[in-house]
Amino acid sequence: MSIRKQNLLLGRLPSNERTTLSSIVAPVQLTKNLELFQSHKASDFVYFPVDAVVSFAGDMGQGGTIEVWTVGREGVAGISSVFGAANPFRGIVVVPGIALKARVATIRRFFTDSGPFHQAALSYYHYLLVQVSYLGICNNSHPLDQRLGRWLLTMQERAGTKELKFTQELIASMLGTRRATISVAAAALQSAGLISYTPGSITIKSRSGLKKMACGCHKVMGANPK
Repeated sequence: MSIRKQNLLLGRLPSNERTTLSSIVAPVQLTKNLELFQSHKASDFVYFPVDAVVSFAGDMGQGGTIEVWTVGREGVAGISSVFGAANPFRGIVVVPGIALKARVATIRRFFTDSGPFHQAALSYYHYLLVQVSYLGICNNSHPLDQRLGRWLLTMQERAGTKELKFTQELIASMLGTRRATISVAAAALQSAGLISYTPGSITIKSRSGLKKMACGCHKVMGANPK
């Protein structure tokens, strides 16, 4: 499979740039719950997900966490390292799968030398800033069922599958709430015929219906940045 078909950010580059990158990146299998990045620590590697999803979460204190952004096939996990900064948040694999792995030092040189990749990385970074900004608005303004709908839609886009292997505990930690609250919201979505769920798994039954009930933040935070 070519780089173009594996990662959307890299797929937008000219063919000669992708050829150069093919000698820089290497496919790796990312297992679920693997910690790729530690908060406020530099990393030696960046990852361009293919079908894996990496979630970055911030500490709310007293053991609580909340998701600040996610990275799937639309982008690159560890982009702060490309700009010479430590990763501000902990990054955990929430959907296992393949990613293209590269050394930070090598990608940083490519970022400096390649105009198209330089522009693509900056555009993606801008998309992340917008995602984080809207997430802050969403978490403070919208009811949980709408937030859950938005989260499931974006996760489906990044994972590329309707069946999402998530526990309610994990979803609660991503949305900054309690498991019992997620259970009530998920039951409501199931009763509406939008999803079905069993312990550890949620299947989206009606994406169109879920889009109608989810908050409008999905239109901005979806996994298809331009």
